[in-house]
Amino acid sequence: MRVISLAPTHTETIAALGALDVLAGVSEDCDFPEDVRRLKTYGSWASPDVHAVCRDAPDLVCTFGRHQEDVASWLQTQAIPVFHSDPQTVSEALQAIALLATRLGRPQNGQRLVVRLEARLRLIDRQTERIPEERRPKIFRLMQWDPLITVGPGAFQYDVIQRAGGVNFLGEGAFPYEKVSHEAVVAWDPDLVFFCEPSLETLMRRDPRWQNSSALRTGHVFLFPCGLTCRAGPRIVDMAEQLGRLVQHWVQQGA
Repeated sequence: MRVISLAPTHTETIAALGALDVLAGVSEDCDFPEDVRRLKTYGSWASPDVHAVCRDAPDLVCTFGRHQEDVASWLQTQAIPVFHSDPQTVSEALQAIALLATRLGRPQNGQRLVVRLEARLRLIDRQTERIPEERRPKIFRLMQWDPLITVGPGAFQYDVIQRAGGVNFLGEGAFPYEKVSHEAVVAWDPDLVFFCEPSLETLMRRDPRWQNSSALRTGHVFLFPCGLTCRAGPRIVDMAEQLGRLVQHWVQQGA
């Protein structure tokens, strides 16, 4: 079997399933684990080289997210088998892992991996359940500065925040990824802010609108690797665990 993964999420999943032997190519953005860097690349996640994919006639192509829906549809019109996922929650991300394992002919590997991940999630859930609603920190996921973009319901990162014990800025009715105003977010006054681009902290600290925000004043501004924040593979549980530890520390401080 020859598989091309055009999405870092699926590349990481394939590796975690012990199926790197079937991986014939990846996107330029696939960087974990290190072994995948040696594989042939087919453009970036944002702009994959679909014609090169077709020329190499893989047995399966893995695509991810709304951005690659059109890519997945076009490849299918070319008789290329596709596995596509766009999970809205952590639980759906784990379901996608199991489904991909089945497509790869490794269902038992998928089952074992999901069982381990679910056990870790149950530990997070038990910790979160012990935090009273009124003591949960307001957490803002900063994705882009100008315009200011964050996550809403339907984005797996939104669910990660809730699983970790935090309160999101946006509520029901919002889009999964939505533009918001700096003024509205500062007025909401998040207790914790996290992002995956180092430059965003510099922009925040230089912006006079943010100078009195609780997150900046208390030092609760955090940089996470994009591999944790932006991918819905097995490491989504790592992200929930790390964010959960920040929440627990914040609560214990009595902030």
